[in-house]
Amino acid sequence: MRKLAILLALGCAALTGFGASSRALFIEGEAPNGTDSKLQTLALRAIFEAGGLFQVDVAAAKAGEEPPFDKYKVVIMNYGGDAWPMSTLDALDRYVKNGGGLVLLAGAGSAFPKWREFDLMLGVSAASNRDQSAGPLWFYKEGNVAFDSEAKVPVQALPPDKPILITIRDTEHPVTKGLPLEWMHVPDELAGNLRGPGKNMILLATAYSDASNGGTGRNEPQMVAVTYGKGRVFHSILGRTRPALECAGLQTMLQRGAEWTATGRVTQRLPSDFPNEEKVSRRLK
Repeated sequence: MRKLAILLALGCAALTGFGASSRALFIEGEAPNGTDSKLQTLALRAIFEAGGLFQVDVAAAKAGEEPPFDKYKVVIMNYGGDAWPMSTLDALDRYVKNGGGLVLLAGAGSAFPKWREFDLMLGVSAASNRDQSAGPLWFYKEGNVAFDSEAKVPVQALPPDKPILITIRDTEHPVTKGLPLEWMHVPDELAGNLRGPGKNMILLATAYSDASNGGTGRNEPQMVAVTYGKGRVFHSILGRTRPALECAGLQTMLQRGAEWTATGRVTQRLPSDFPNEEKVSRRLK
């Protein structure tokens, strides 16, 4: 059986002031919706390295040696491709259970549909390759996290034709504490009918999927935090298009989520360009 190789695609030169504990491993894959994966990787790497908390090594999945998960404080996955060998899956499972940090991006939601442990790490998935066997539908209703075990509806995604109002649902979690309760995210695909086991999951943020626009008529999960063994997982369903990564709000959430998975706390201050409930905020280069 072939193993997974880690090919450092963009180099591993250490940045001044960084130690081994500040290293993050980014595992790239095919980006959602036909987006150029290399451009997606460049944009995401820049986001996670901004602020100086992490040095990011970028890796691709190829035949060869298994990834050295234990050398990294955080593993960031945008990989949603074919299954890895069981030995590699076991290595990732041990890494997170033993306290490793894991950030799962929108592109990772479709990975490993037959691996139950990964569904537990995801909490919920917006991928079309998840059915009722992955777990119930999860959503937010009348002030509480709710689920529906009977529904057989497939995942859906509204097109990125207008900004999305994000609502924070847990104001005390380190990732979301001190953030505006509502803020505008730039146009992005809005996923609905998300499925998963939802075990040890905290719903951090939702967005309303408008039924009059073909949506579900529910407040759908967009960011969750999961406890898996001793490890911490941050999963963002947002960021399903490359232009969506320009959102100052999403970038801030990804940075805060990565720090929380690595350390259990968030030390970053709220940036001055964080969006509000009326207006989006883009970071253009």
